Amino acid sequence: MKQSMINKRQYIILSFYLTRVLFLGIGFSVMVGIGKNSLLIASVLGMLLGYFLLYLFYKKDKLSKLSNILISITTLTAGLLAITTLTGTYLLYDTPTLFIMGTFILVLVYGASKEIKITSRVSELLSPLSICFIIFALICLLSLVSLYNLLPIFNANFGDFIKCIIVFTATSLMPNLLLLNYKGDLKFKDIGKGYLIGAILTIIVMFFILSIYGSEFASTIRFPEYLMLNKISVFNYISNVENILVMEWVVNLCIGGLICVKVLSDNLNIYMVSTILTLIILGTEFLMIRNYVNVLIFKNNIYFVCAILIGISLLLKNKNHN
Repeated sequence: MKQSMINKRQYIILSFYLTRVLFLGIGFSVMVGIGKNSLLIASVLGMLLGYFLLYLFYKKDKLSKLSNILISITTLTAGLLAITTLTGTYLLYDTPTLFIMGTFILVLVYGASKEIKITSRVSELLSPLSICFIIFALICLLSLVSLYNLLPIFNANFGDFIKCIIVFTATSLMPNLLLLNYKGDLKFKDIGKGYLIGAILTIIVMFFILSIYGSEFASTIRFPEYLMLNKISVFNYISNVENILVMEWVVNLCIGGLICVKVLSDNLNIYMVSTILTLIILGTEFLMIRNYVNVLIFKNNIYFVCAILIGISLLLKNKNHN
């Protein structure tokens, strides 16, 4: 099937969103728990490794059909768990998780029924708002930063340091691979630009989490990035602005989910896609049924699944000629 292509600006914006999608709601707390204060250095190295691997995938040209399907399912499952946990825990306390997931999936299915260019245009329209929210949040949090919380810089053992590099690389890189089939004749500098911007912003957010909370406390809370926003007040008068700022994450997760469902629909028939989405909802509901242990096990292992999928995708040859 011939794929619709997207222009350079659209690719960069989509890549910016996809680089961050697996960190939201899950990734930050796991990364802090593994890397502690060594997290920032490990993340920079992980970004460089991810950029190099992205170049190898760019030279490979396109992913195999199997890789596209597996990466889409993994990313969508993690994204659905993140948005359900976020909304169910902090935003819509008494709303049944099945209702949240069903609404989210229906939006994704509708969006994926359109051309990829529609999703790209939506991301273009929303990106200025995302940037404004991000800049506003970071400026408001500057006064809370304590560099003392970053010391000692090297307080993770070597094994955890390497593990943290792998986790960052896998988390930031894997969703980006879904865009490769839509890159057309774009050059690698355009392919990699959105990845670098998204990865650098992720590292900046990690800096704020560590410098505000410290690694020991940040690793014990489920959503350190959300609780960090909870500290924001405007002129010491307007509070609870975190519920507005967090909409940027909802947009991010929606755009990531749209790409996942679109890739699934491009590679499978409607019956198979419907079956997969139903199984993802049921599987996520199983994890969410008042059992945080299940969620914790998923969080701690999803990133190594991502690393394995990246390795498999790099080795598998693409037999499709779209």
